[in-house]
Amino acid sequence: MSIDITFQWEGRTIRLSYHPRYLKMIDHLEIRSGDGDPLPITETGYKSHFFGPVEPVMSNDEVIEMIVRWLDKEAASPSWQTYLLQSKQLSLF
Repeated sequence: MSIDITFQWEGRTIRLSYHPRYLKMIDHLEIRSGDGDPLPITETGYKSHFFGPVEPVMSNDEVIEMIVRWLDKEAASPSWQTYLLQSKQLSLF
């Protein structure tokens, strides 16, 4: 069973695929930015994350809540703040 979710975070589209009991052992998330741009948790716009297993299987809302907390935490980092500042400025090089 796989759950596919799309939601908005800070004006960015986030696509998630949640695979509870991946290979009957562990939970797996695939996180993608909708436009392929970096996210606070991944410089490439894609993140594969194994965890759990969580009992009972998480609902869509619980998965979104977990990812939003993770994104919010990492978005406060100096490296993400620097990236945001630089991405708003034009560069000749």
